[in-house]
Amino acid sequence: MYLADLPPNAVATVVDIVAGPGLKARLIGMGFVNGAKIKVIDNSSGHVIVALDSGFGRVVALSRGVANKIIVEVSQQS
Repeated sequence: MYLADLPPNAVATVVDIVAGPGLKARLIGMGFVNGAKIKVIDNSSGHVIVALDSGFGRVVALSRGVANKIIVEVSQQS
């Protein structure tokens, strides 16, 4: 499942990033590493807003296109 497909309040774990080396390095630098826990804050507009557990309260907005490159495993959906 892709990050862009998750509803608000869903909790998931990053499994993989299917992107070119530049974007993949940038996302890894932001904290989207394999095994990172994320929670979707908002997914109702053009951007997907997520909270990263590894970022000390970091909240990140990603374009829908970028969110469609992050493969996740859902651990909780509400």
